[in-house]
Amino acid sequence: MSRAQSVEAVAEPLFVVCVSRKSLSPEGSGGRFAGVLREMPRLPRLTARTFLAALLGAGAGLSAVVARADPPPLITSAPESASANPATTAPSAPAAPALEPGKLNISNFTRAVNAPSGQIVYGTPEQPVVIQVYGFRLYATQVFVPVDDAAKNSKIEATGEVELSMESNRVLMRKATLDGEKRAIITEQIRMGKPPAYVDGSVFTLTGKDNGLAGGGLTNPTIFFGEPDPFGLNIRADSATYNADADDVVLHGATLRIGSVPFFYLPSYTQGRADEPPLSLQAHFGFRGDLGAYGQTTTYWTKNPTFEPGLLLDEYSKRGTLAGPALRYNYTSNPDWWQVGKFESGFIQDNGDRGLDVLNNPIPENRFFVNWQEQGTLGGVVDITSSMAWWRDSYTLRDFRQSEWNNDQLPDNFVEASHREQNAIYSTFVRYRPNNFELVQERLPETRVDYFASPIGMTGIYEEGQASYVQLTQPNFNGTPTLHSNRLDGYYGWRRPINLSDWATFTPVAGSRITQYQDTLGQQGDFTRMLGQVGFDSEARAVGRWDYSNPTWGINGIQHVIRPVVMYRYIPAAQQGQGLIPVIDQDFSSNYPPVFDLGDTRNIDALHSQNVLRYGLENLLQTRDDNYGSRDLASFNVYDDIHFQQAAGQENFSNVWTEAGLNPARWLRFDVYDRLDPSAFTSREIRTSTSVTDGDRLNLSFNTSMLQHEVAQYWLEGQYRVSERLRLFGRWRFDEHVGGLVEQTYGVRQRLGEAWDMEYGFSYYRSTTTQNGVSFNVKLILLAN
Repeated sequence: MSRAQSVEAVAEPLFVVCVSRKSLSPEGSGGRFAGVLREMPRLPRLTARTFLAALLGAGAGLSAVVARADPPPLITSAPESASANPATTAPSAPAAPALEPGKLNISNFTRAVNAPSGQIVYGTPEQPVVIQVYGFRLYATQVFVPVDDAAKNSKIEATGEVELSMESNRVLMRKATLDGEKRAIITEQIRMGKPPAYVDGSVFTLTGKDNGLAGGGLTNPTIFFGEPDPFGLNIRADSATYNADADDVVLHGATLRIGSVPFFYLPSYTQGRADEPPLSLQAHFGFRGDLGAYGQTTTYWTKNPTFEPGLLLDEYSKRGTLAGPALRYNYTSNPDWWQVGKFESGFIQDNGDRGLDVLNNPIPENRFFVNWQEQGTLGGVVDITSSMAWWRDSYTLRDFRQSEWNNDQLPDNFVEASHREQNAIYSTFVRYRPNNFELVQERLPETRVDYFASPIGMTGIYEEGQASYVQLTQPNFNGTPTLHSNRLDGYYGWRRPINLSDWATFTPVAGSRITQYQDTLGQQGDFTRMLGQVGFDSEARAVGRWDYSNPTWGINGIQHVIRPVVMYRYIPAAQQGQGLIPVIDQDFSSNYPPVFDLGDTRNIDALHSQNVLRYGLENLLQTRDDNYGSRDLASFNVYDDIHFQQAAGQENFSNVWTEAGLNPARWLRFDVYDRLDPSAFTSREIRTSTSVTDGDRLNLSFNTSMLQHEVAQYWLEGQYRVSERLRLFGRWRFDEHVGGLVEQTYGVRQRLGEAWDMEYGFSYYRSTTTQNGVSFNVKLILLAN
């Protein structure tokens, strides 16, 4: 661009008009904006700062990236007089002396003169015009400038493909009028934005003041959240005011809409530039035999991300209406006082066939649920964790919010506060029983200190311990009295690791535990029990490596780690106090080798003497990972206990516990757990899981669960991505005792436009619960969440 091809405002300049040339960009017209910007050095200080700041604010809203560069030096030239012909072109001429102050001077580059309208027309699609003002640039296909321009009081019109840019922001429009007298820019049919919001409006006016941008106004604006979509969430308003100081837009007469369908009116609504959408919405529609046709909605008002109130609102044709308040909160601005939590509730007067609960009692008509999870810290020294699931009956959540019930069918209601030190944790724990259908060991409360293993000087001995006081209560359902217990308990132990070699370790263990029961059965006074244990933990470790490669399976070398373990505990006279101790903390069946160390055991109300040797073998096969470290290819662990002294129901040898895993490739994994009775050589329990994953395209899993004489079920689940917008999924469950499929699910997940994820399908249940029969489901998730 030559220095003669420019426009300058003399004395009190407002606008600078430049025309780009194809030669500035090797890409021709397609790269014309970048070429202009590279050629333009910085402007001198201008006096019309308020108007310039107004235009700067226009681009500071919602937009995409535009390159930034400097304008060329400004060379003034004498204006050309308008031609007598309606449209002529004139060649470039040498620069002329500047006119007197107050006049707008335009260089005489190629242009068309429209004499009847008194305008000079600049620009073509191949040579767009650039209007340069301090802080912003406006690109246009054509620019109309009056021939007899009155300097700063002039009006310049830009049409065609018009774009207003400032730094990384951009506004697209059909037409723009620059009014120097009013220090304003008026744009028509504008579109602007960048995540999370986009704005569409008919007229956008920005004005300035002496010290910067005053603000602006929009006519009939629409704010879209996410990519503009005909079915998406948006806010339509009669008008809007842009506040430059707060950098937000205040909508007047605003209506929340899904597509073009209004559902909530807001007299006034404020949207900040970086604010997330004001609404989080999930909707689930369908049909189920026991519920009838139904619609479930969960809505949160997310305008304030720290405090998001919400509403659960469902309708069931066979049951009635369920509604309840909800709340999400996330206060993390102060790291010493942060709190995060979620509260959801629902109440329904159930008019349907309710059936019986888990205790075979009739389910009442008035049903409700309240779920609340909380986590946080107080003053940076006390951590708080709590969970509450208060249900009117055992099946309330299963009947009306099954997806949440599937994730937590046996909820735990508790509150814990803990304080951490370098070698200890001080805590208070409360477990309570809001539901009358649960068997719960209530702890009201339990206060304890846990002291971590710490060295005693230079002796090589490590000490560890714990102490607690708890008030226990356990109701019974079989007519027996409720149990109560006030218990004081403490443990102190020692360990002394001995390295036999660089591959073997032997650790003697000793400890004692004292427990006082203030309440005994039959009101027989206090009872104190003192126990001790001796034993050892030993392990060896061997590693073998082979230089084996297999590109097909992604194997780059193999490492085998084998770890034999042997542990022994002797705890005599542990059964003392039977008949006096209220048995509340007792032993429940475990799928894995049970804890047998005296300091770790939790079933201290139902202990028995132990003289046990546990032995096992752990194997791990690994290969180098392409990204970092190693990757597990296979594992095989087996354990067994030898009981030198048998408690009631025990054999000389315990069940043999086996865990195995196979992961030869990233897309294939197989896991198995088995519990074998060696005396009868019978598998008491076996569970398997096989999964195949092909990136984001395929996910297939097959699971089995077999418990001798009780459970024999098989699951097959899978999903397949047909395209970026379409996925298929299914689930099949076979019960061997029933003799057929008890669940079949077929469905499709689909992207609806740019605003919704939709899931629809149907399921068939047989020989299960009140859900038997066919159910249809449609689930909608608003992507603007």
